[in-house]
Amino acid sequence: MLTLKQFTDTIDRLEEARILMAALEFNIFSILRQKKMTARQIAQQSKTKLDGMEPLLNALAAMKALKFEKGKYSSTPHMYKYFCESSPHYLKGTAFLKLEKNDEWAKLIDTIRNGRDLSEFEGEDDPEFRDCFTHAMHERSGPYATRIAEIITRQPVGRFLDLGSGPGTYSAAVLKKDKKALATLLDRPSALKVAEELHGKSGYLKRMELVPGDLFSTPFGEKYDTVFYSNILHIYNSSQNKELFRKMKRAMVTGGRLILVDYFHTRDATQPYEAALFGVTMLMFTATGKTYSYEETEKLLSQAGFHKFRRIPLAEGTGILVGFKK
Repeated sequence: MLTLKQFTDTIDRLEEARILMAALEFNIFSILRQKKMTARQIAQQSKTKLDGMEPLLNALAAMKALKFEKGKYSSTPHMYKYFCESSPHYLKGTAFLKLEKNDEWAKLIDTIRNGRDLSEFEGEDDPEFRDCFTHAMHERSGPYATRIAEIITRQPVGRFLDLGSGPGTYSAAVLKKDKKALATLLDRPSALKVAEELHGKSGYLKRMELVPGDLFSTPFGEKYDTVFYSNILHIYNSSQNKELFRKMKRAMVTGGRLILVDYFHTRDATQPYEAALFGVTMLMFTATGKTYSYEETEKLLSQAGFHKFRRIPLAEGTGILVGFKK
């Protein structure tokens, strides 16, 4: 049960979140690098007012995101490592995505009251946004890729189709485990450019075919042994997913595997915690998306011509759903 203290503490953390997002907005960790600077110096370089920057820096020091000593501020090791643009470990995508949410989440109440503003999803894909978003997906997928690849490669992968592949992190992990597998990555050109940058020196790119296009309009090809649909299910409504499932079936060999990775909630949609909250994220950031239960997804897959389903729980509300083409 959520207590009064938990309720108020959670809302109060908005203050901390906004402070950290302000640090990203003004590139404070990149300005500092590994130096020590005064508030006045940081304000000058960030082109902000001293009377605004100084309390922000003090709050960041109180939160242990900065160190303060003898009138000067410096980055803590983790803030320098992950959020300074000159660091070799800079999480470009994560920084972008966390900052991107700042304005979007402010629209939650209006979205619930009036519905989604579909005009936000019109027009061509923004390559700059897609580049940053794809880096964010790579940074997020990295910790899970090895575990998921281990599950996928328990049987020969064969020809592997990675739909909405993004940075190709999962494909690379699969190719690393299965030396005979060949992967086709289908996504927007700007996303595939990131995949090429990430895997160009690894050797896996030689076993990857990069196909720029759209899931609905671009042909998938044929005779795939394994189709991978990771973190795409939640972007679309039921009819759109069913359309894609039927298209996948046509692209597969008889008996081929379809592997879905996503958030899966219970039948009443209130658990697991992460999946329930992610449903609100989809309300905010997609035109038609939502989270699904295993039962809902299996029904859609059955209608599209798949059977013999197997569920594999992962972590934090996510799981794998495996089905086979009849």
